[in-house]
Formats: sequence, structure tokens, C-alpha cells
Amino acid sequence: MILNTPKTCAFITLGCKVNQYETQAIRESLIEKGFMEISPEMAADIYVINTCTVTSASDEKSRSYIKHLKKRSPHSTIVVTGCYAESDADAIKKIDGVSHVITKAEESSLAEIVADNEPSRSFQTSLLHSHRLQSDLPHAKIQKDSIYHLKISHFQGHTKAFLKIEDGCDMYCSYCIIPYVRGNIKSRKWQDIQDEAKRLIQNGYKEIVLTGIHLGAYGKETPDSISLVDILEKLSNLSGMGRIRLSSIEVNEVTLELIRLVAEKKNICPHFHIPLQSGDNFILKRMNRKYTSDLYLEILDTIREKIELPSFTTDVMVGFPGETDTHFENTVNLCMKAGYSRMHIFPFSVRKGTPAANMQNHCPPKIIAQRKTLLKAQADTLAFSYKKHFLNSIAEVLVETERDSKTNKLCGYSERYIKVLFDGPDALKNSIVPVQIEKITPSVVFGKLYENETSRKYFQVAAKE
Repeated sequence: MILNTPKTCAFITLGCKVNQYETQAIRESLIEKGFMEISPEMAADIYVINTCTVTSASDEKSRSYIKHLKKRSPHSTIVVTGCYAESDADAIKKIDGVSHVITKAEESSLAEIVADNEPSRSFQTSLLHSHRLQSDLPHAKIQKDSIYHLKISHFQGHTKAFLKIEDGCDMYCSYCIIPYVRGNIKSRKWQDIQDEAKRLIQNGYKEIVLTGIHLGAYGKETPDSISLVDILEKLSNLSGMGRIRLSSIEVNEVTLELIRLVAEKKNICPHFHIPLQSGDNFILKRMNRKYTSDLYLEILDTIREKIELPSFTTDVMVGFPGETDTHFENTVNLCMKAGYSRMHIFPFSVRKGTPAANMQNHCPPKIIAQRKTLLKAQADTLAFSYKKHFLNSIAEVLVETERDSKTNKLCGYSERYIKVLFDGPDALKNSIVPVQIEKITPSVVFGKLYENETSRKYFQVAAKE
């Protein structure tokens, strides 16, 4: 159905890269129906809020957005989807102003639901589902059908495009609600992945980031399925493919085959985001993580043997129930040995419905804040040390479409996920260019365009403009 008078839509996305991908798919489906996208700061006919429920604070943030939109635009249609909509549709429906609560299963039909202004067919299903979640957690393992009707051709507001190849998780870490919300592993078919990658390449994206809830488990649920390594190799061989990056992978899913492939393929970024969460074995066991600190470091050393100066980024949780000063010191020591180029440090937050919420010996908020501050200082030191390895070297930088707001220089990320600022013409935007690193500070890396055949071509284009 094409609307005669275009209605407007706006999007608010909370949470992870997978949510960002799913918002893009919803965006394209609404635009195809004749809607016109505007900024969420403007008064839209329809707002779509893609929610996160990883922490209680995430739920509160989602509720706050809903209430703000209702107050600012009382006559707008407010559509709520995402993980919070899965976990507690009942609570969301009680918020004044919510028109539709859409489950993951119906995200691909969201455009039809709102375009026809139907009552949300998903609400009663979501309501029953949320009651089951809250009564059965943490032992229930919600099974869901594989749903892969969402697809994208662009990635609004990004130079890089995310490509979702997997959904769901079966790790059941003791602090995490996501497996109960998204269900177990569901892997996307290769043909669908290939078709989407080709569309993104055709539309000018020079980097594709493979993403999923539990990316390393791709294919695990299907006997004789191709693996993540197979997907990477096939994608790297597609005509016109710029470069590929993995969004995240668990350390015990980093195989020798994966390491060899990254070492061999120049268009697969030598950047591994490997969540740590804790560097102490006692805490890792309480978290229900499936590795030890020794195994973690051993895998990183194996990667370094095959790949020159690989970039390791990570997630670390501080203040998990039962974490003592000694446990925290073990985490700090492991981080120093790992030599991370970037760390995401976050405090433990009680997530109702998970085993960790009922554990004893919760850390006082003041102690958690102190540990976060200490670890952040170590993270800054590690990042600076890693970046100094590249002084006077050449980095391949994917130039962002927006200049750095403080310096007005071009900026972008290297294959090892180092942000670099340099002078150059606008014609370089959305291209991968060689940049020689000239200056490294604790907060900023500066370079200059390295003259070669590629960069000369863009200068010639700029001169004609």
C-alpha cells in the first residue's frame, strides 16, 4: 500500500549493533510503504522505539523515551519493539501513549501493522510471553522459530554497514537476560547473507561488520551447516568487497582456522573484540563463562603468533557479586597482559530474572565506582601503548562522512580500529585511503594522507569539483 499523503516516521534505537541492524530493516520497510523519515527531535506521525533490556537501567531509559515522546507529541503513534518489548510487554502497554507493542517475530510485519493502523496483533502473544518469562526465569529456555524476513540495502547514518547473520544465544551467563528474550541460536542462510552483502557493496559500503547476538556460534544449531569461518571466506571473495570486520566473538570460539583465515585475507580486519568480563577464575565460574583466564591469554598469544599487531578490544564487568579486591586485581593484571587497544568497562547491574540477581555478597556501589575508575585509567594506558606501535606506519583508513567536530579534519578508523584524523578533501569521504601516522597522543592520533595511486585519484576528483 502506497500512502497518497506521506506520513512521517522517526526512530530511536537503544542497545547493541543487532538492534541497530533491525532498526535499519524496519526503516527500509516503512520507507517502502511510503513513509518519510524525519529526525526524532521533530514531531513525527509514527515513532519506532527499538528497546534494550540488558539492564534495569535500559528498561528505564526505554520508558523515559516513551513518556518524553508522548508529552512532546501527544497525537503521534508510538510503536515499541526490541528486547524490552519481548521481556515485559505488559509493563510497556501500561505506559500512556503506547500504540503498538511488536515482538521480534512480527518486526518484519511492523510496516503493515502501523501503515494500516491495525491494533498490534502481537500484543496478546507478547503479554503471555512476558508472563512466562517472569514466572519461569532463570530456568526456562524459550524456544523460538527462526525468523529472518528482515533485510537491508543501506545503513542509515553509518559509513560501515552491519550485516546480521545470527540471532539468539545459548550461553546463559548468570548476569544476562538476553538468551531468555531472544531464544537460542538461529543462523541465517548463506544465500540471504550473500544477497544482502551484494546489495550493500552495490550501494557503496566499503566495510561490512558481521554481527549477531552470539556470532561465534553461527551454524551450531544445524547439523552439517557451514561455519562462521566459511561465511567469512565466502564474503571475502565477493566481487567489490572492501573489508570485513567481526563485531564480537567469544574466546573459546576463536579457532585456528579463523586465525589462519584472518592472517591470509587482507580484507578481513585483524581486529578481535573478545569479551573478557572478568580476569578471575572464581568470578568467571560464577558468571557461567566457559573459559579460564589462562585459556583466554593463551588464545590471544596464538593470535599474535600468526598476525602482526592484532587489535584486541573487550568488555569488562566490575563489581560482580562476590568480587573481592583480589579478584579485581586479577582482572587488572590480565588486562595488562592482554594489551587491549580499547576496553568497554561497565558496572554490574542487577537484572531481575537472572541467577546473578539472587547471588549473595553484592558489591557496594561506591566500591564498584572506584574499581571502574581504576580500570579506566589502565585502559587508557593500554590504548596509548598499543597505538604507539604505529607511529610512522601506514594505516588503511575508512573515511567517515562527517569531519571531526573539534578540528574539522577528516577522520576514520583503520583496519585495527584506531581512529585517525588527517587533512584532505571531501572527495575522500566513504573511501579507504592510506594514511601515514605522524603523531600519537593519549586521546588522538594524527596522520597525513600517504600519496599513492589511490590517494592521487581522489585528489584529481577533488580538483575537478
